[in-house]
Amino acid sequence: MNVGLFRSHAALFLAVFLDILSFGLMYPLIVGLFATSPLVAPYSPAMRDTLMSLAFSLFPIGAFFGSSLLGDLSDAFGRRKTLVVCMAGLAVGYGLMWLALEVSLLWLFFAGRLVAGLMSGTSPIAQASMVDAVAPAERGAAMAQVTLVNTVGLMAGPAIGGVLGHFDLRLPLAFALVLCIYNAVLLARARFDAETRLRAFHFDWRQPFLLFARLKDRPQVVPPLAAFFLFQLGFLIYYTLILIIMQRQHGFTTADVGLFSVGMGIGFTCGSALLYGWISARLPRERDMAAVSLAGCGGLIVLAGLPLPAVAQVALAVAICCINVVAFISLLSAMSGAVDETERGWVLGLSSASIALCVLGSGLLTSLLSLVPAGALVAVGGLAVLAGIAPALRMAPPPVPDAA
Repeated sequence: MNVGLFRSHAALFLAVFLDILSFGLMYPLIVGLFATSPLVAPYSPAMRDTLMSLAFSLFPIGAFFGSSLLGDLSDAFGRRKTLVVCMAGLAVGYGLMWLALEVSLLWLFFAGRLVAGLMSGTSPIAQASMVDAVAPAERGAAMAQVTLVNTVGLMAGPAIGGVLGHFDLRLPLAFALVLCIYNAVLLARARFDAETRLRAFHFDWRQPFLLFARLKDRPQVVPPLAAFFLFQLGFLIYYTLILIIMQRQHGFTTADVGLFSVGMGIGFTCGSALLYGWISARLPRERDMAAVSLAGCGGLIVLAGLPLPAVAQVALAVAICCINVVAFISLLSAMSGAVDETERGWVLGLSSASIALCVLGSGLLTSLLSLVPAGALVAVGGLAVLAGIAPALRMAPPPVPDAA
């Protein structure tokens, strides 16, 4: 680990961490908020489920459109200034949600979720800035440490949200608010990105949709993208609803839900560090690797929909997240390999937009909890992942480079 790199680029590493933290921090908090908070006391249980669905959904709606806004801002004003705007915007979002709990105004909480979504997605900008700021020989090390920060943020977000929220639901919001303000100050004082070429500002709200319009001329991208979409939709249905199941059916407190999410993060880490290398050595073709990992992930999610004891659900969660990483990496790699290097940014933009849509869909699904058992909805998520096997098997192998 390059400690010097962490110190010299602390502001960028913190921006990457906060981007991941802002996603995971809110899940245990929202589950607890719409179960016990005085903010939702006047509403019936069915209406609470609907409101919880809205709380989950507003963030990805903002992220879907905000990703294009942030990209245009970074082209026009530079990466560093855009990151300052993002951190300030995230601080505003957390401030609105904190204020909502102080004054018991639910609409303020929803406004904060939307603002936070619009200002999320800073991680790609921060990563690009960090890679640009180091020597070519250090870029590999920089990206490896970015992956480490992402993993830590993935585990820390739910843990912080759950443990602090157990004592007071305002504490996680205040914690994130302070960190965002601190990071904005660090970024404002930083000196990277001083010579970036800029262009005139132009924003088109249709840009997220235009990303998908280009698919008609690139049919080779459709199979891996379809598999990736079904995989992410199914997994995010599971990720959202399993927290609710643990809270409602097994009596988990907000802190317990946060620690349960840490276990899921451990599964992600094991998948990255151990399982992916083991499977890729035995299944070198991305098509085979994706099909096997989708079958494993989807099958385990279907099992999680059964009325199992808490300890079994914990074990399943670790296993699901472990094999999830293999499917995620193999499908993203297949998408990137389906185009040349000049269009890989577009493909990764497609994946980000797809994830935002999947988060939206999984959040909206919680509005059905008063009508459909949570376990049945989890099983639907597993079936969605299994459905991704069909397009995965239609993925073409990557082109073989011409011999020199």
